[in-house]
Amino acid sequence: MGNITAFSCFIFLTFAVFTTARPKSGPDQKCKSGPVDLVFLIDSSRSVRPHEFETMRKFMIDILNTLDIGLDTTRVGVVQYSSKVRSEFFLKTHSKLESMVKAINEIVPLAQGTMTGLAIRYLMNEAFTPGQGDRPKVPNVAVIVTDGRPQDRVAEVAAEAREKGIEIYAVGVARADMTSLRAMASPPFEDHVFLVERFDLIHQFGLQFQDKLCGIDLCLESDHGCEHICESSPGSYTCDCLPGYRLNTDGKTCSAIDLCAEGKHDCQQICTSSPGSFTCDCNQGYHLNNDKKTCSPIDLCAEGKHGCEQVCVYSGPGIFTCDCNEGYRLNGDKKTCSPVDLCAEGKHDCQQVCVYSGPGIFTCDCNDGYRLNEDEKTCSPIDLCAEGKHGCEQVCIYSGPGSFTCDCNEGYRLNGDKKTCSPIDLCAEGKHGCEQVCIYSGPGSFTCDCNEGYRLNGDKKTCSPIDLCAEGKHDCEQVCVNMGPGIFTCDCNKGYRLNEDEKSCSAIDLCAEGKHDCEQLCISAPGVFTCDCNKGFKLNKDKRTCTNMDMCNTVKHGCEYQCVNTPGSFYCVCPEGQLLQEDGKTCGTCKSANIDLVLLIDGSKSVRPQNFELVKKFVNQVVDSLDVSAHGTRVGLVQYSSRVRTEFPLNMYHTAADIKNAVMKVDYMEKGTMTGLALKHMLENSFSEAEGARPASRNIPRVGLVFTDGRSQDDISEYAKKAKEAGITMYAVGVGKAVEDELREIASDPVDKHFYYTTDFTAINTIAENLKLNICPAESQGEVEVKDPCACENMVEFQQGTINTLDLLTEKLAAMASRLEQLENQLLSRK
Repeated sequence: MGNITAFSCFIFLTFAVFTTARPKSGPDQKCKSGPVDLVFLIDSSRSVRPHEFETMRKFMIDILNTLDIGLDTTRVGVVQYSSKVRSEFFLKTHSKLESMVKAINEIVPLAQGTMTGLAIRYLMNEAFTPGQGDRPKVPNVAVIVTDGRPQDRVAEVAAEAREKGIEIYAVGVARADMTSLRAMASPPFEDHVFLVERFDLIHQFGLQFQDKLCGIDLCLESDHGCEHICESSPGSYTCDCLPGYRLNTDGKTCSAIDLCAEGKHDCQQICTSSPGSFTCDCNQGYHLNNDKKTCSPIDLCAEGKHGCEQVCVYSGPGIFTCDCNEGYRLNGDKKTCSPVDLCAEGKHDCQQVCVYSGPGIFTCDCNDGYRLNEDEKTCSPIDLCAEGKHGCEQVCIYSGPGSFTCDCNEGYRLNGDKKTCSPIDLCAEGKHGCEQVCIYSGPGSFTCDCNEGYRLNGDKKTCSPIDLCAEGKHDCEQVCVNMGPGIFTCDCNKGYRLNEDEKSCSAIDLCAEGKHDCEQLCISAPGVFTCDCNKGFKLNKDKRTCTNMDMCNTVKHGCEYQCVNTPGSFYCVCPEGQLLQEDGKTCGTCKSANIDLVLLIDGSKSVRPQNFELVKKFVNQVVDSLDVSAHGTRVGLVQYSSRVRTEFPLNMYHTAADIKNAVMKVDYMEKGTMTGLALKHMLENSFSEAEGARPASRNIPRVGLVFTDGRSQDDISEYAKKAKEAGITMYAVGVGKAVEDELREIASDPVDKHFYYTTDFTAINTIAENLKLNICPAESQGEVEVKDPCACENMVEFQQGTINTLDLLTEKLAAMASRLEQLENQLLSRK
């Protein structure tokens, strides 16, 4: 109840300052409440105008003037928030009113978004912590003042704050959303939620609490109706009950607390209830222990209250039965015992003989010729063979208890002494049937074999000659010739000759051996050849000589401007003032005109749908000025608001028409303005090889164009810098409320050539016309020298290059003449 009283006094202090019907509070009129830890959470978003923020500043200072400020009384902290959260001072920072007022007057608004959920989480994790001045067992109170709808989720984080004991008052002004205020505030909402039309009326909600919170003692001066106890609080009262009773749902009457019925006792067996209390008892056969809670069973055997002759068996609380020691049985009186002769009664498990050894005891024995097993009950016959007590050399055969005969293993026969054995040699005795060779393989055993060059047949006795060639059991590469049983030689097919290893064969290559009359190309096959010609030549009817072809007139050369023949080939040339491109066929003003271009377009709510359509037309105007193709300029599009979405990557479309069609189908996002997040996405994803950016080793220029209509809600500095450090040429285009400093920070040097701004969306077509993205970056930066072909030194360079080319052609012609001479000599030598 102390916390409620303290905070109620605080609420009175908070709002009494605005009461017009009573004198303004002075230092002696402050409510002397208990300690309170109070934090103001004020909205400084872009929508709060400067004069409105001043009203909010005065609102806080007026409240502070009514409070008993001090480190041991009321501690105050102030946190402002927009898209980010900043603590102006913590609960522990100021101990005097004057320093607090000075700090509040020095607050500079953040002027960004409205992330109320983020701010409430900051209250929990930072503002209300022991390290920042939060005291244990002191009420935590937060007053949230806002003028708009939160841009993030507040319900869950506000509930978490309330569960941690923070009492939240939500004050909404002008554009504030009542649903969001109720989601933030503590219940009951009629005491914690306030909404006024404008900032200069913010003091009005305090009037509702003046009489309620600092009024009369209602317990003494009203018919409160409490059955037992009435406890007073400023402007109100609550009912309570005497010990052993609890307050009913009507908030006034009391009911006795039956701890037994509610299971709120620790009796082991029986609970006997009284208002707010209980006593324990035990069931029959048990007695209550000294702890007056648990029960122990009554053991008559242990207490000697039984009369059994030998054994008393505990059967339960207050119950027993008699039993006898082992070897005795209970008599009919259920108390005395008699000895048991198990042998005489046949109550034993001996296999052969039972021997009486005492009351209930016996031992087992066996008949003659048997011995007792380890289980001391069953008997086994004595097996002299198994025990090795026989004298047989090889095999002992058990023939009954204590009896045996000797035998021999297979392949042996028993000698006359009936104990020893001798091996049987069937080869020596001629008892085998082998056609060629008999091999002794052990007593009574043999195998048949064959002479060299023969193989044993399936009957394992007769033999057949071996033809290694027919069986493929040779290592000849081509031809095997059978020379007799188990003998062969190798040979080769026509067009091949046997090598020195007399096994492998080599093809006879008439071309390599110079045994041909082809003018240009000789194509070999084993022992034969055919003639062919180099690329750009055709074989004559004699199938030996070649004639040069006019490649420009006989193939699809693909030259954009002009095709020039060379011996066996061709090359493309371009008109004066243009250069041949990397494909060797098309012409252009420069070879470095191809770029990888990624456009980042602002899809935030402030753009509006009709203007977003103008943005898409602006993008298509830029595309019209580019040389779009798979090997030329590639274009990717990214839209951003509170999040970032790739509309299409660099490698998706390869024609301007396809790109423009895709641009017009882009859907408008309509949320915040996270330009920094968009730059990060462009750097890490859009210019990756996975999304179509060509490898950096190819030196294809990378260009990024950012289009925005307002201030970014996040930081752009880090990724604007990283993009340019990565070699990306950055253009910044701003419209309307775009911030020039942000645009300049995004743009590459020189900034004036990479930064554009217009106040009206309808004028962005002019920017599109002035943008020159599809240029020769190397030439424009002075890295490639554009030479005057008529300059003297350039004419000399051209002449020297021509002479070098002619020298190379002369060397090639001399080599061809030498080769022709060699072929002529070879033909003469054959004749």
